[in-house]
Amino acid sequence: MSDIELYLFEADKNKMEAQRVATQSAGRLEAKTLKLIDLITSLEPYINDKDDGSIRAKSVTYLADVLSSLPPRVLSGQERRLLCDFILGRIEGDAEGIGASARALIALEGLGKWDADTVQKVLRTFIDNTHPLRQFKLQTERYALVQLIDLLLAKYRDALRQLHESDHEFMTGFISYFEGEKDPRNLMIIFSLLQVPMTEWDIHACAQDLFDSVFNYFPITFKPPPDDPYGITAQDLKDRLRDCIAANSDFAPYAFPQLLDKLDSTSMNTKRDVLHTIQACVLGYEAKTINLYSVTLWDALKFEILNVQEEDLALESLKALGLIAAKFAETAEGPLNAYLRPVIKECNEHLEDAPTKQSEATGRILHALAVSGPAVADKISKGVLPVLFSLYNGSQSITKRRGLLDVFNHIVAAYVELDELQPNTNTEALQAYANDALEAMIRALVNAPKAEVSFRLASLKGLTQLVSTRNALSEKEGERAVDTITDMVLHEQFEGHGDIRAQAIKALTDVAHSIPLVVRDRSVPAFMVELLDNPSEGSVLAPVLEAFAQLSTERQIFDTIALRLKNKYGVARHQGAPQQYQRSLLLALLYAFTFGAPMREDGIIRSAYYTEYAEPLLTDIASRPAAEQDHSTLDIVGRIVNVLLRPQGVHFQSTVYNKNLQWLSSAGKDEMLAMALAPFTLQYYAGMKAEVADAEDIVSVLKAQAHLALHASSDPVGVSTVLRHLSLLVNKFINPKTMQATLEASGIEVGVLLSATASSQAIGAAFAVVKGLLIQGKSGALATRYLQALLDILASEGKDVARHFATLLAPDDILSKENHCLVSGLYKQKIFNQSVPFMIDAVRTADASIKPNYLIALSGILRWLPYSVIEPSLKSLIAPLLQTLDLNEPAEQEVKASALIIFESLLMHDPTIVAEHTASLVTRLLNSTAGPANKADVRAKALQCLALAPRQLKREAVVPYRRQVVKRLQACLDDTKRSVRTEAVKCRTAWLGLDEGNEDEE
Repeated sequence: MSDIELYLFEADKNKMEAQRVATQSAGRLEAKTLKLIDLITSLEPYINDKDDGSIRAKSVTYLADVLSSLPPRVLSGQERRLLCDFILGRIEGDAEGIGASARALIALEGLGKWDADTVQKVLRTFIDNTHPLRQFKLQTERYALVQLIDLLLAKYRDALRQLHESDHEFMTGFISYFEGEKDPRNLMIIFSLLQVPMTEWDIHACAQDLFDSVFNYFPITFKPPPDDPYGITAQDLKDRLRDCIAANSDFAPYAFPQLLDKLDSTSMNTKRDVLHTIQACVLGYEAKTINLYSVTLWDALKFEILNVQEEDLALESLKALGLIAAKFAETAEGPLNAYLRPVIKECNEHLEDAPTKQSEATGRILHALAVSGPAVADKISKGVLPVLFSLYNGSQSITKRRGLLDVFNHIVAAYVELDELQPNTNTEALQAYANDALEAMIRALVNAPKAEVSFRLASLKGLTQLVSTRNALSEKEGERAVDTITDMVLHEQFEGHGDIRAQAIKALTDVAHSIPLVVRDRSVPAFMVELLDNPSEGSVLAPVLEAFAQLSTERQIFDTIALRLKNKYGVARHQGAPQQYQRSLLLALLYAFTFGAPMREDGIIRSAYYTEYAEPLLTDIASRPAAEQDHSTLDIVGRIVNVLLRPQGVHFQSTVYNKNLQWLSSAGKDEMLAMALAPFTLQYYAGMKAEVADAEDIVSVLKAQAHLALHASSDPVGVSTVLRHLSLLVNKFINPKTMQATLEASGIEVGVLLSATASSQAIGAAFAVVKGLLIQGKSGALATRYLQALLDILASEGKDVARHFATLLAPDDILSKENHCLVSGLYKQKIFNQSVPFMIDAVRTADASIKPNYLIALSGILRWLPYSVIEPSLKSLIAPLLQTLDLNEPAEQEVKASALIIFESLLMHDPTIVAEHTASLVTRLLNSTAGPANKADVRAKALQCLALAPRQLKREAVVPYRRQVVKRLQACLDDTKRSVRTEAVKCRTAWLGLDEGNEDEE
């Protein structure tokens, strides 16, 4: 059998085999064992079969597949031309296999570039003989035709433009050729290829026909089928269609009227598409064309802003108005004036009625226009501000003045944004009224009743923006603004409604970013006057310090703020100021270094800060005996040291470590001093990198901390700090290879700690060691063994041991990557996988007296786990969690709260899992709402879960409990806590809603 016969035999049965036959024929052509003339001759009986169109089509497909498999330079130029003529000749008399003919021509073009005559002949042949495209029912055939035309327009633009220019009838046929196409794959290409004539050819004579050919598809309502393999979305089609509509200014007479007509549609999606298309047209059309329709566009778009239906429609309309202004700002002044004249006139009219929704919208309109360019902002200011301030000065109504100030703020905000994009923006028009604005806003802040919060906030916002606008205010005016805001921060003592001190602090911080030197010279001295060296015990200076510390977010005044705080602390300490005041000064310094803007070198806080600020604090600590050490102060100093030391390099840290090693080692030998210094040493070692400390030194520190953990006083805060230090040392500093030996040498090997006579201190130390190991993830076998040992003692020890399990996963800012600790990405999953299944089994088999131990421990583990980790085991967890809700001792309230949080997530995300336990769950939730045995947060959370039940569970499952629940909720409605009463009302409404559903069914 010949290749064509084999191909025809396999074409319908096995397309892969048919393709292999075509590839084989191509190989023979390349190897010269088959001549092209012989190939064509072998096709003749089949390609000319008058009785069977499918055979003719398959024959052309065979030819297309052969040509697609040929490499370049196999066929000569003459052979390619002959083949092209052969295929085109077929098309003129036979449309069977038209898609294959197109594919064959695409393959031919890939073998060698065509000349202009060939290109024109190919396109003309297809337009003349296959018009319209929709006559071909198979999408694959139409797709091949569209691909061919797209190829021609992409690679032979000049030749096809010449065809258009030489044949005035060509364009008519070309436009109508694609009429009626509906397939999204084809339309994506059609919209793309039509942009070539739209943007590059002279289409003035046929602009309407070309526009209509694409606008007929507007708006796109296509919805892709599920699992669409082509991935074409409605948005893809919208984007291509929008590009077509906006491609040529000649479309404007047809585009704008029809788009504005569709803007009246009741469909929000259609309105969105219209607004996006108008924006594209404004960007794509020439300014002189937009000038003809600018006022018409304004009249249509303003409606969407003045009468907001959907916020996003208003925003898109504002964007369109701004684009029009920006378009004119780039060209002559005349069109811009003609566009802005009616806008300014109408906006001024709305200002007369302020405050109204229209005046509020006016501010948004003016902002959208002004931000489009300096020239526009200048004209807006000149046209609006005289009227605005005339109305402001002529009114005594605070409400009206506030509305006018809001509009002014919108205009100033535009200047601020412009200055960020284009520094040194001309602000002369604004400067002319800046003094009037400054006076108005200062008067409002100083003299307006404190209850007029919105008016004063508008003034504060305007003052901040005015200062932020470069060159809008003179130096003296800037100083007045800073003084006014500073005075508000320092001296306004107003509680409740009317207190805007927080906003004033924020405003002063923003002003510091704009004019830092003025704030440094005016505000900082004013703050220092308020911060006394030695205030009395009753003085309330914390708010002043809080505001002062926030100024440190401006880099240019950071050093001034930090230095003043350091000096003030030194004086306060020297004069014996109250301890609380000294702590507040240190907290302000800590805030400055944590959230402020200290100078950096290579992205790291300058090491000089440590020398200047941390070292004096360390020297002070080292010189004090244990009796004079204050726990809170040491914690703050430790955090300051940590923030400054943590990012430094190994060399610098080593210097610091060696310098402090002696006095810290000496302190570690004095149990009382070591306990006192515990908050500081925890933060100090947390900031150190593991490679800085010597192994022997760390073992000594570990032994000292172990001794404190096992023999120290009963101070819970101090013990907790020591245990955190143990976890830190185990996690970061001790080599995993020598871990067990080091723990044994330090007396904190977990097996020994959990001996038959284990004390509460030993159990705490064991949990601290295990926590450090588990988070580290480097000592897997040891950590697994130790965790199992902790699980095993649950059966013999009391509830105190069970409560310790909550500490294993409890968040700890010390054990973090920022502190150079080793944090395994899967440590939570590992703890869950080892401990939770064990506890679930133990709950099933344990005696009633021991079962609470496992329930408490299980709840402690689950409390800190993300829902995604718990989710696979939810079914097995339901029973133990329900039993957890039966725990009624006061010490178990946190345990119940943890279980309730899990039930809340369950009801929200996987209600079917809990459905079979509806009766048990509802009963226990009702019991958990009763006081005083249950704390307020437990009662509130139980009510939240109970409210979810009728919404998330099937109606028939919860209806039987409706009467019982509503009756029990009566007591909750009279609860002493407001939060509980609020949740009770919501819960009762949800359960009463079941009756409404029943009435609907009846």
